[in-house]
Amino acid sequence: MIKKPLKNSGFTFLLAAALAFVYPNLAVHLKQYIVPALILLMTFSLTDVKLRGLDIRADLSSIAVALMLNYVFLSGIILVLTILLIRDVSLFRGFVVMAAIPPAIATVPLSTLLKGDTRLALIANASIYMLSILLVPAILLLSLGTSAVAPLQILVVLLELIILPLFISRAIIRVPYYEQLKEDRNILINLGFFIVIYVVIGLNRDILLHESSTLLLVSIIAFMRTFFSGTLVHKIGRMLGVPFERNVTYTLFGSYKNLGLAATIALLLFGVRATIPSAVCIIFEVLMFTYFSALFHRSLVLHT
Repeated sequence: MIKKPLKNSGFTFLLAAALAFVYPNLAVHLKQYIVPALILLMTFSLTDVKLRGLDIRADLSSIAVALMLNYVFLSGIILVLTILLIRDVSLFRGFVVMAAIPPAIATVPLSTLLKGDTRLALIANASIYMLSILLVPAILLLSLGTSAVAPLQILVVLLELIILPLFISRAIIRVPYYEQLKEDRNILINLGFFIVIYVVIGLNRDILLHESSTLLLVSIIAFMRTFFSGTLVHKIGRMLGVPFERNVTYTLFGSYKNLGLAATIALLLFGVRATIPSAVCIIFEVLMFTYFSALFHRSLVLHT
């Protein structure tokens, strides 16, 4: 019985956020486990990203669109709004980290759930994650400079949080019986996310409750880079006649970032306060799934 709610990502994420607000005391003690938790969830999430047999050339234009949507359009919105609205150095750095990281691994299962193009989500995600090894340090160094973050420090973080999980995931999918255990993989992913969300929000609970001006500015950017960006991509896609399934997947790339990764990198590089942008945006992204379900259903009805 306990497995069913643990497999529900939305329920798990909201429970973690609620507990962080009601009882945040454990966040300080669990802080040391945030990196292992992220490695765990990244490893099992990346088992879905198949690198062998990918024919990138056949989908090069679609991959380029997904890359542009996530790293030019979405990252651009984040950076422009951050420059315009944010004066707090820690928050600024937190948003820059968010702009630098790749799309959420969840774009793959979400594409399936929302009747999108899962194959495109898979191949685009695999390609973008490989490119992110270069894109993340490039964006961080160009936006913040070497005085804010050392290149070697970025490399260590990338090795720990992207490259290591990628290699471990390749080993796991070769283990006998993995396909039988795959059914419970989402529980491990959700538990990893539970720890990350609980710690990030718990550590920032007092700020989120008492710094109303800070919360307002961060929430404005969070809304624009989730609901607004996703709706805009979806509407433009419909206007351009993009097939429904592909448009759904493009919308996900235009609105989802890997916030667990963003929060952990921000914490490791810049401290607790830099995780506030990810803490707020996590809540918006959890709510966005329900919104997209309604938006895409309406579009599908009109499409048919």
